[in-house]
Amino acid sequence: MLGISTVWNYHPDIDMFMWLISVKDLGLNAIEIDYRVTREQIKIIDSLKWDLGIKVVSVHNFCPGPDNGETTRHPSNFYRLTSLDEHERLLAVKWTKNTIDTAVNVGASTVVVHAGTIDFEDGRCHQLFSLHRHGSAQVREYNDEFARVLGARQEMKGPYIEAAVKSFKDVVSYAEDKGIKIGLETRYYPIEIPNFEEIGQFLDMFGKQGMGYWHDVGHAEINERLGITNHVDLLDTYKARMIGMHVHGVEVMRDHIAPFAGDMDLEKILPFMKKDIPYIIESKYATFEKIKSSVSKLKELM
Repeated sequence: MLGISTVWNYHPDIDMFMWLISVKDLGLNAIEIDYRVTREQIKIIDSLKWDLGIKVVSVHNFCPGPDNGETTRHPSNFYRLTSLDEHERLLAVKWTKNTIDTAVNVGASTVVVHAGTIDFEDGRCHQLFSLHRHGSAQVREYNDEFARVLGARQEMKGPYIEAAVKSFKDVVSYAEDKGIKIGLETRYYPIEIPNFEEIGQFLDMFGKQGMGYWHDVGHAEINERLGITNHVDLLDTYKARMIGMHVHGVEVMRDHIAPFAGDMDLEKILPFMKKDIPYIIESKYATFEKIKSSVSKLKELM
């Protein structure tokens, strides 16, 4: 099933009815509700989906977003399931459960989650990405920074993994009772959780209760370009436990552009695309024409 995320050209004052009409005009009838969508917009989607013949297949945590004020973090990481601060961790669990309730209410089957991160300097690893952009001119400096960041991650990860396990015991049990699957998403930054091995660890722990692997094409590609994990290795290892995928294009180190735009060979993922799971186009800003072209090509190849 091919669909699109509400992240596409989203802004807080968007006319959600017209956005849904655009989805139909793209030739799609499935969507994912993103974490930016407001409570009122969720109500509009829910009230229109049957008349428009649109199915909500997934909801991205946190949805609706926490109403506890502003945050300096990315809104999808407003609270962290890996937090060593117990108060924050419990709030992350609470709001994830609220997202599970949203999924139930709109008829979705899956909640996509970010597990969390290790608190390490700037979590976006600016220096590593900056050195990567300089390429061959700073190979030694990049390798040193790469070793430092990944070494610190390995040394520090223990308590954060324990916090994630504690959170998932609660979240996955709640989701199982509601008939909702938890999609554990590939991460973007090197110090985020889970990495390649940790995906398997969490799936081994919680797979029987309904946790599955949610592959993000852009995140996986960025990991490969940084030299962390081969993109196809992720797909090959977890293909049997994959329950969904975010599809978008990558240009150098920028993702979330239209599928087939940029410099990534998107066709390398095609052998791993199964017929019975959702593929959600997660392109933030792209013209209708570019997305329409991407939809046509994906339908031909799938």
